[in-house]
Amino acid sequence: MTACLRIAVLALVLCGALFGALIFTLTAASSVAAQDALRAPLPTPVKVKLGMLNVPALSPLWLLPEYAAKYNIQMEPVMFQRFADARTALASGDLDITAFGPQDISLGLGQGIKSMVGVAGVGYGNDCLVVRKGDDIKDWKSLEGKTIGVGAGSISWLKFAASVQENGLDYGKLKIINIMGGGTNYLKALQGKEIDLAVVWHPFCAQGIVDGYAQYPTIDHNRSKTVGGLISVLAVNRGFMEKNRDAVQRLVVAYLDVLKFAQANPQRWAKIYAEKAGLPEPVAAESIRYTKLDATLPLESIKRLSKFLSDNGVIARDVSAELIPSYNYDFLSRATGKTPAELGLNQ
Repeated sequence: MTACLRIAVLALVLCGALFGALIFTLTAASSVAAQDALRAPLPTPVKVKLGMLNVPALSPLWLLPEYAAKYNIQMEPVMFQRFADARTALASGDLDITAFGPQDISLGLGQGIKSMVGVAGVGYGNDCLVVRKGDDIKDWKSLEGKTIGVGAGSISWLKFAASVQENGLDYGKLKIINIMGGGTNYLKALQGKEIDLAVVWHPFCAQGIVDGYAQYPTIDHNRSKTVGGLISVLAVNRGFMEKNRDAVQRLVVAYLDVLKFAQANPQRWAKIYAEKAGLPEPVAAESIRYTKLDATLPLESIKRLSKFLSDNGVIARDVSAELIPSYNYDFLSRATGKTPAELGLNQ
């Protein structure tokens, strides 16, 4: 190779490297600019009604109004006792945004309600099984002959019923008692030996653990392959979303910041939960210990859950094929820079 040719080749290589570096720099700059745009305050204030429940995984949402205020969004929290009540309010437009069970949009679709749109996940865990201290249940086969307290329709019940089937048992042959009302009734039934296993959720398991009369069994229904371990879904009212897309985008950005803060500050998270739920801090700390916050939205898992609901008569028909229009990954994708596939579309 002549000296001139070597120089020409080196020049081409150098130009290619410089061009690649320029493209990388421009792409990075474009990404930063896009993120800056997502965090710019709205030109005019937007008022938003936020549905709240005293659930460990949802307690970081008490910080959302503070974070959203940076974007000129004024949030009004509205308290609910049950996911079902928050679902009804979101569907009717009485709420603009809330978090509820991963089954709730499917339950709405089963009734012909299409006004709710999932925009992010919340996390995993939170639902729990609890037995009297010293009365461990080491395997699923050992459920036979036990009296089991459930709340039919709850996400904890769905995980349990699916796990029973996955482990080769006939749910219909188990001794099941449907317990009405809040989780305290499960604990009373457990202490009174009316039931041997409570299929419930935190903070009620945590209360039994901290008070010393209960323990977690070896079996764990959060590992269900059919239903998955998802706790909750962050959802918005469709009409609100269509009229206020920029506001919804900033709400999702603020929501991700809230999750990040709670993950990095578990003691603060537990303190918020204790204050809002009126719980002793040790109970709040135990409640969040088994909760993993995660905005991923596993749509295939939600589809399997929906089919399980219809197969077991909870809803009249299978709505799993109708779910895609009721979940929107655009806001989460822009806020994270990740693709819908990376955010759970196929999970």
